[in-house]
Amino acid sequence: MRIAIQKGLEELRSQLEDRGFEVVGIGESEVVDAVLYEELDSHPYYEVNNVSSPVASSSDGNSAYGALLVNTTNKSIEEITGILKRRTYSPLF
Repeated sequence: MRIAIQKGLEELRSQLEDRGFEVVGIGESEVVDAVLYEELDSHPYYEVNNVSSPVASSSDGNSAYGALLVNTTNKSIEEITGILKRRTYSPLF
């Protein structure tokens, strides 16, 4: 799983890398599965995964990819990794 992370969250980045996640800064990678942030800043989150390359095209021709946005404020590393693995903030059932 490739995760884009806001500047200033270096400790969280290190913890995620130790758990096997591929972590990049926001804007460093074309396609990511999730975006982690602590507060709103000047990063254009709407541009994440907005790519127009053959690599980004899916079988149905749709080149848009979704990314899970996770506000990490007041969340432990266990809560964050759980959210990333489930791809949702809470269990469905």
